[in-house]
Amino acid sequence: MTKRETFTLLALIAVYYEQFEVNQEKIDTWHKALKQYSYEELEENLLAHVAASPYPPKVAQLIQKKQVDSRAIPSLEETSQLIQMETKPAQSSVIEMELEKMRSILDIRRE
Repeated sequence: MTKRETFTLLALIAVYYEQFEVNQEKIDTWHKALKQYSYEELEENLLAHVAASPYPPKVAQLIQKKQVDSRAIPSLEETSQLIQMETKPAQSSVIEMELEKMRSILDIRRE
């Protein structure tokens, strides 16, 4: 991301949040933190932040990765792909070692 894009992003934040002030120091420091990210990605994260918060974002809030919804139900196509994936079974020695760990945790003795 260029310094000009950093300015553009900060100016956009100032449009959404009137209390947010843009100055040269802020442009320089934010650019140091954001230069490795793409403008498009940060703009998308800003728009998501604007929809969810009445407060201006911090740098960390703009660079957060999107959270994956763990409750998402896979579609029929996704389920079919998952079923067809070939998985390599664990070796019997590994299975036995893990079972032994569970037995020791649960204090189960084999006789």
